[in-house]
Amino acid sequence: MTLLATVYCTEAELNRYLSSQGVIDFADNDDDGSADTGVVDDCINQATEEIDLYARQRYNQSDLSGSTLINRWAVTIAARFLCQRRGNVVPDVIEREWNRIADPDDGILVRISKGLMQLPNVPLRESLRPTFSNLKIDRRYNYSTVRVTRPNSSDAPTKMTQDALEDLNGSFD
Repeated sequence: MTLLATVYCTEAELNRYLSSQGVIDFADNDDDGSADTGVVDDCINQATEEIDLYARQRYNQSDLSGSTLINRWAVTIAARFLCQRRGNVVPDVIEREWNRIADPDDGILVRISKGLMQLPNVPLRESLRPTFSNLKIDRRYNYSTVRVTRPNSSDAPTKMTQDALEDLNGSFD
């Protein structure tokens, strides 16, 4: 398997984290004394996608790839996936860090995806909020009063698109 276009860590960083021999021990499926590249690539891809599952809801991938914190988490997550590939016991220090980062109940990535935490020095995506117009006239209801809520109104131009509801016969125009 080849690496995704954007990954958050490298094989060299995994070697530095687990040691070269540690990576070989966990990724040498054919017993030739060297790590199988496809195995390591799979773990790096899986770590990247695991982080993307949570963080890309709020951040652009290009911004995430420049974060040293994301890089460190990706190395830890990739190491955990590599360690458990053949039913090996994951070392306690890696498992504890995995739980801190990705615990489904209260991990850092979960809190980031919920907006309870923000990554330092990484800008939020441009459009996190649902967009809406504060004024839409539905001509089917002739006796309704149209109101504009001023705090929600602005003359500022926007790049956001407007999604209009349509009835069964076509548009409301």
